Amino acid sequence: MKIRIVLSTAALVISTSVAMADTSDIATHRRADFYAPGKHQFYAWCTNGQDRRVAQTGDSARDAEARLLASQKVAESCRLVWQGRIHA
Repeated sequence: MKIRIVLSTAALVISTSVAMADTSDIATHRRADFYAPGKHQFYAWCTNGQDRRVAQTGDSARDAEARLLASQKVAESCRLVWQGRIHA
């Protein structure tokens, strides 16, 4: 009985460690995607109620956001929220 409890506890600790490592890997990729060149997706929150998703290529997410605002694809009343990089 004691061996079962010890083995169950060990399995729980190992699975938790693996899940945490997996999550940190996702966060690392997301951070790297923000600074990577390519096509970036944004959600445009607009005060006029015309919220939508837009995509723009750029050297980074900030560059893509600046290009979107300069191209006037979104109104000045919209706030862009980065959703991620689009992997082709």
